[in-house]
Amino acid sequence: MRELIERLDRIQVVLLLAALVLFSVPSFVLSLSKAGKLEHSWSSAAVWVKSADCARTTKAILAICQGDRLLPIADVSAGDDPGLPLVLDLYAALSGAVVTETDVSRVNTILNYVGIVSLAGLLFRLRLPFLSFLVLTVGAVIANKLHSLGPHPGHLGVACLVALLPLAILGIPATGPSRANWWLWMIAGLLGLAVGMVFREAIGLMAVLIALLALGVSYFCSLMKMRLVGLAHLVVAAATVLTIWAPYSILRARDAVFDIAPSSRMEQHGAWHNLYIGLGVVENPFGIVWNDDDGVRAVKEASPTTIYLSAEYYSILKRKYFEIVLHHPIEVAAIYLKKVMRALATYNMIYLLIVVSAVFAWARRSLARGSPGWSPYDAVFAVSAVFVAAFLGQAGLFHYTELYLAPVKIFLLLLSGVVVELLLALARAGQFVPASRPS
Repeated sequence: MRELIERLDRIQVVLLLAALVLFSVPSFVLSLSKAGKLEHSWSSAAVWVKSADCARTTKAILAICQGDRLLPIADVSAGDDPGLPLVLDLYAALSGAVVTETDVSRVNTILNYVGIVSLAGLLFRLRLPFLSFLVLTVGAVIANKLHSLGPHPGHLGVACLVALLPLAILGIPATGPSRANWWLWMIAGLLGLAVGMVFREAIGLMAVLIALLALGVSYFCSLMKMRLVGLAHLVVAAATVLTIWAPYSILRARDAVFDIAPSSRMEQHGAWHNLYIGLGVVENPFGIVWNDDDGVRAVKEASPTTIYLSAEYYSILKRKYFEIVLHHPIEVAAIYLKKVMRALATYNMIYLLIVVSAVFAWARRSLARGSPGWSPYDAVFAVSAVFVAAFLGQAGLFHYTELYLAPVKIFLLLLSGVVVELLLALARAGQFVPASRPS
């Protein structure tokens, strides 16, 4: 039996390598080739190119050259995540190459495929080879569906990277008691989370909350057997929270190294602008519409001299938002419910979630008769389900547009794939015992 298992393991590795070489790599090359065929679609992309040109000559990152002065990039393009311009600036500074807008798409492609391959590697380590194969193949197809010269196509890769930490927290203990292996994946997950925070803060914040929840479950359910387990979880929790400051730390390091005065405008995403105009995504009694100009209009009515996207700008919109929520809670709840229902209709998500949840519950219960305890199936299903809920929450608070909702596809794929893994396990129940928590 041991020889058979080892042979099957070798076959699985060969199949995954074949999927990587024969499918993922060609898909990656195809995605890179799309860059030269795209038209200008995101106003900040032109600013990022200027910043990269400045970095090429001065080596300063996230800055704009204005004569002999260096201005923070937020003075020209405020409220953007720093990930894409940071990578373009570093590339220009280190290589001396001239950056163009098409390089924005190439960075998105690299980010997506790094995320896909990393996620597939973790799933294989969790003894879910079919799911790993699915991510390498179908995940690549999903990644190649969206291309633009803006930041949004790369958010699929961000979702893959930030999912590593909670998946590892809940899944790795079910594969064995190795402390070295646990710490290795904790470090990999924290790095993925930090990268995700820099490229898309909103998705990174989702992952921080989910990772902290996973740590709580892991500790109180004693999933990991090791010395000083409480201290280990506390260290990972502290490091998880610290990743929130990754974008801020990069910006402040830039200011210190290159002697740049901080911008008077927000250099990171501010939620209150989108929360306010988010009330105008659907029909509403407040006369608000989903348009940046509507946020500007609301602020100008209160304070005509306020600078767009400054701290005061967001403070005014925060006050206006809570005035509406506190005085019209029923109308606001109706707006949010309507947006969530429209999000659930996207990709036929509501039907997929119902079917997948029902089949998973039945299959997991059937398999648990012979193998009780926590398993990698439970880790993948739980983490993916919570991420789906987080994206639905984002759709309710802000917008259900596919531009923001698209990364949820990877978690719908994980939910569907782990159900197939369970059904395969049932089909070969006489030979297969899913890894359970060590006693």
